[in-house]
Amino acid sequence: MLSSVLRPSTRRLGALAAPLLALATLGLAAPAHATGTLSVSGYCEGEGNSVFTCDATASGGSGNYAYQWTPQGFSGIIAGQGTPSLYSHCPPSTADRVNLTVTDLTTGATGTDQFGFYCYVIAP
Repeated sequence: MLSSVLRPSTRRLGALAAPLLALATLGLAAPAHATGTLSVSGYCEGEGNSVFTCDATASGGSGNYAYQWTPQGFSGIIAGQGTPSLYSHCPPSTADRVNLTVTDLTTGATGTDQFGFYCYVIAP
Protein backbone atom coordinates (compact mmCIF):
# COMPACT_ATOMS: atom_id res chain seq x y z
CA MET A 1 0.00 0.00 0.00
CA LEU A 2 2.82 2.42 0.83
CA SER A 3 4.43 1.91 -2.58
CA SER A 4 1.19 2.91 -4.34
CA VAL A 5 1.16 6.17 -2.36
CA LEU A 6 4.74 7.03 -3.35
CA ARG A 7 4.35 6.20 -7.05
CA PRO A 8 3.17 9.13 -9.16
CA SER A 9 -0.26 8.57 -10.60
CA THR A 10 -0.55 8.62 -14.38
CA ARG A 11 -3.72 10.66 -13.96
CA ARG A 12 -1.86 13.34 -11.94
CA LEU A 13 1.01 13.49 -14.43
CA GLY A 14 -1.45 13.79 -17.30
CA ALA A 15 -3.24 16.64 -15.53
CA LEU A 16 0.05 18.53 -15.16
CA ALA A 17 1.20 17.90 -18.73
CA ALA A 18 -2.08 18.85 -20.42
CA PRO A 19 -1.77 22.66 -20.00
CA LEU A 20 1.83 22.67 -21.27
CA LEU A 21 0.89 20.48 -24.22
CA ALA A 22 -1.99 22.82 -25.07
CA LEU A 23 0.38 25.81 -25.03
CA ALA A 24 2.85 24.00 -27.30
CA THR A 25 0.08 23.03 -29.73
CA LEU A 26 -0.93 26.68 -30.04
CA GLY A 27 2.69 27.69 -30.62
CA LEU A 28 2.89 29.49 -27.25
CA ALA A 29 5.68 29.12 -24.75
CA ALA A 30 5.23 28.47 -21.07
CA PRO A 31 5.54 31.61 -18.90
CA ALA A 32 9.13 32.70 -18.15
CA HIS A 33 8.73 31.96 -14.44
CA ALA A 34 8.04 28.33 -15.26
CA THR A 35 11.67 27.85 -16.32
CA GLY A 36 13.26 29.49 -13.27
CA THR A 37 15.72 31.36 -15.51
CA LEU A 38 16.78 34.74 -14.13
CA SER A 39 19.20 37.16 -15.81
CA VAL A 40 20.85 40.14 -14.12
CA SER A 41 22.67 43.06 -15.74
CA GLY A 42 23.63 46.58 -14.75
CA TYR A 43 26.45 48.96 -13.95
CA CYS A 44 28.03 51.07 -11.18
CA GLU A 45 29.83 54.38 -11.54
CA GLY A 46 31.60 56.86 -9.33
CA GLU A 47 29.69 60.12 -8.97
CA GLY A 48 32.53 62.11 -7.38
CA ASN A 49 32.94 63.23 -3.77
CA SER A 50 33.39 59.64 -2.59
CA VAL A 51 29.98 58.33 -3.60
CA PHE A 52 28.84 55.93 -6.31
CA THR A 53 25.58 54.70 -7.78
CA CYS A 54 24.53 51.37 -9.26
CA ASP A 55 21.55 50.40 -11.37
CA ALA A 56 20.49 46.87 -12.21
CA THR A 57 17.89 45.12 -14.31
CA ALA A 58 16.56 41.61 -13.75
CA SER A 59 14.62 39.70 -16.38
CA GLY A 60 13.00 36.30 -16.62
CA GLY A 61 11.25 34.66 -13.74
CA SER A 62 8.05 36.07 -12.26
CA GLY A 63 9.06 39.75 -12.06
CA ASN A 64 8.77 39.75 -8.24
CA TYR A 65 12.41 40.33 -7.24
CA ALA A 66 14.50 41.03 -4.13
CA TYR A 67 17.89 42.76 -4.61
CA GLN A 68 20.85 42.14 -2.29
CA TRP A 69 23.81 44.49 -2.85
CA THR A 70 27.17 43.57 -1.27
CA PRO A 71 29.91 46.21 -1.55
CA GLN A 72 33.47 44.82 -1.55
CA GLY A 73 36.28 46.54 0.36
CA PHE A 74 34.18 49.27 1.99
CA SER A 75 30.89 49.83 3.77
CA GLY A 76 28.34 52.56 4.05
CA ILE A 77 25.33 51.92 1.85
CA ILE A 78 23.38 55.16 1.98
CA ALA A 79 20.19 54.08 0.19
CA GLY A 80 18.79 51.41 -2.07
CA GLN A 81 19.40 48.07 -0.37
CA GLY A 82 16.64 45.76 -1.60
CA THR A 83 15.95 47.85 -4.72
CA PRO A 84 17.40 47.89 -8.27
CA SER A 85 19.30 51.16 -7.55
CA LEU A 86 22.06 51.70 -4.99
CA TYR A 87 23.66 54.88 -3.62
CA SER A 88 26.75 54.43 -1.43
CA HIS A 89 30.01 55.83 -0.02
CA CYS A 90 33.39 54.68 -1.33
CA PRO A 91 37.02 55.44 -0.45
CA PRO A 92 38.33 58.19 -2.75
CA SER A 93 40.75 57.31 -5.56
CA THR A 94 40.05 53.58 -5.45
CA ALA A 95 38.81 50.98 -7.89
CA ASP A 96 36.24 48.74 -6.29
CA ARG A 97 33.44 46.23 -6.92
CA VAL A 98 29.89 45.53 -5.84
CA ASN A 99 28.23 42.10 -5.95
CA LEU A 100 24.50 41.82 -6.63
CA THR A 101 22.25 38.83 -6.03
CA VAL A 102 18.68 39.02 -7.31
CA THR A 103 16.16 36.48 -6.02
CA ASP A 104 12.84 35.75 -7.67
CA LEU A 105 10.48 35.75 -4.69
CA THR A 106 7.96 33.54 -6.50
CA THR A 107 10.18 30.82 -8.01
CA GLY A 108 13.27 31.04 -5.77
CA ALA A 109 15.57 31.38 -8.79
CA THR A 110 18.64 33.58 -8.32
CA GLY A 111 20.90 35.56 -10.61
CA THR A 112 24.17 37.28 -9.74
CA ASP A 113 26.50 39.83 -11.25
CA GLN A 114 29.50 41.91 -10.17
CA PHE A 115 30.09 45.54 -11.14
CA GLY A 116 33.37 47.44 -11.03
CA PHE A 117 33.82 51.22 -10.79
CA TYR A 118 36.34 53.91 -9.86
CA CYS A 119 35.64 56.19 -6.89
CA TYR A 120 36.98 59.72 -7.21
CA VAL A 121 36.81 63.14 -5.58
CA ILE A 122 35.98 66.28 -7.54
CA ALA A 123 38.50 68.99 -6.70
CA PRO A 124 36.98 72.30 -5.54
